[in-house]
Amino acid sequence: MDTIATAASGAGRSSCQFGTRYLLFTRLDSAYETALDRATETLSVRYAMDFRKAAARYCALGPPEQVVDRIREFHAAGVRHVVLNLLGPHEERQRRIEWFVTDALPLPRDLRAG
Repeated sequence: MDTIATAASGAGRSSCQFGTRYLLFTRLDSAYETALDRATETLSVRYAMDFRKAAARYCALGPPEQVVDRIREFHAAGVRHVVLNLLGPHEERQRRIEWFVTDALPLPRDLRAG
């Protein structure tokens, strides 16, 4: 956000407020490597290319604590609204949503707007 404000100032423009959002592909699993493998499978099929490096770099993967740590990284970079796309087979979707709500959602209380 500081970079954007500096660029606006350098261009003679006043800074305007706007929101920051990120579509975060997420895979909850018992271990990071398992989550990375499953995310890679799903995204590689979806985008018809090897997505392993991109999944490791841009996704939130692993147990709830690791997923929340990744969300914190995006928050530190200026993202204020995260849209989660839970990866995996459709049959697992409800169970993974419940897992996220139960074990991950309560963790980042300090990131919530007051």
